[in-house]
Amino acid sequence: MAGNREDLIRSLAGVMGMSGEQKKKDSHFDPTTGTLYCGSKVFSQTDIADAKKFCENNMKKMAELRDNAEMYYEIAASAIELLQQDSIKNGGKMVVKEQP
Repeated sequence: MAGNREDLIRSLAGVMGMSGEQKKKDSHFDPTTGTLYCGSKVFSQTDIADAKKFCENNMKKMAELRDNAEMYYEIAASAIELLQQDSIKNGGKMVVKEQP
């Protein structure tokens, strides 16, 4: 009931030219399902594995440029690796599965 009231107030505020923005949702990783929640976006195990592969591929490409881009991709790939390791610690198995 409270959620409907908040939605109604935000909608009315939007119509009146006020903010009316949605309340930002907390981001978290659910190791039991391997799902990453980033605000209102939901990323599956496949999305996460694809993102890691993308970062690793681009990290190799950016190494030739000799700028910070390689480092940024390495940081992102390492963060995904930490999610995978955390999955193993919390559930006893790798929840974010590697893709061939």
